[in-house]
Amino acid sequence: MEKITLGKLPNVLTARELIDTAFKRASEGTARVEGSPREVAIQRERQRITIATTTIAEYLRKIVVDFPSLADLPPFYRDLVEAIEGIDELRKSLGAIGGTAKVVDKIRREQLRKLKMIKNPAEAAAVRRQAYGRISSVLKKIDRNLIFLKEAAKRLSDLPDVYLDLPTIVIAGYPNVGKSTLLKALTGSAPKIAPYPFTTTGLQLGYFEHGHQRYQVIDTPGLLDRPLEKRNKVELQAISALKHLAKSIVFILDPSESCGYRSKDQLNLLEDVRKSFPETKVFVVVNKTDLLNKEKIEEMRKVHPDVLFITATTGEGVSELKQKLI
Repeated sequence: MEKITLGKLPNVLTARELIDTAFKRASEGTARVEGSPREVAIQRERQRITIATTTIAEYLRKIVVDFPSLADLPPFYRDLVEAIEGIDELRKSLGAIGGTAKVVDKIRREQLRKLKMIKNPAEAAAVRRQAYGRISSVLKKIDRNLIFLKEAAKRLSDLPDVYLDLPTIVIAGYPNVGKSTLLKALTGSAPKIAPYPFTTTGLQLGYFEHGHQRYQVIDTPGLLDRPLEKRNKVELQAISALKHLAKSIVFILDPSESCGYRSKDQLNLLEDVRKSFPETKVFVVVNKTDLLNKEKIEEMRKVHPDVLFITATTGEGVSELKQKLI
């Protein structure tokens, strides 16, 4: 099974942190040299400039390498990254980081050439200070990019791992209709709560097996539990990402309205979900059947002839639903 993951993302330093790290390493890393005062000064400052610039350039390149290749991301994660950070913004920041590494390399070459022409130790120290000043200046220009990537890495690292090649069932419906209870009933265990940037309570994941096949069940609080027009652009993009995973959707209705939402509003949300996932099979499920009278049950059958009636808290009808999903 292929688990989708962005892998270990880099811990990005700010410009100030990187400058301090590089200059400290340069100060502590110089080896003992011998010769005339001029020769000693040249060798000492060459080492400092080389260590500082190499530390910075290599670190910046590592940031670029350690971020996942945006072009190679699976469609699900590509849409999630677009929703969370914006792929263009990520590309722009990574491009700025990579470009700055080249500038730092250029500064090293230019300042080392200047060292060859100095006449005394004071001039050598001045060349090194000039190098440090130029380095600090170019790093401060990309500080916004570094901070953006630092925060992006934290958010992307929190994305839950999902399996790309598992048959995936997405549960939808208004709050309090029994989505989490159904997930637990289908999977036989408490769902795993994973951080998710678009929800308040986190993505809920569960799994069950039948024969030799494993199935992935996802509940997405905060995404598929309110009308389309009330979702922001980020949430709509996240829903787009789910399209790449969802093989079927279980939409739960609570016609008893004990959830606090009118049946009319729930049915309108059902149509919104159908529009969001036009190519995905939607199973309409009535939960809390034990709270309904015969008239209400017949009314629901007229609205949706293929509706399934369950009571997730007791398990009634869950086996039939699971079989239809399989």
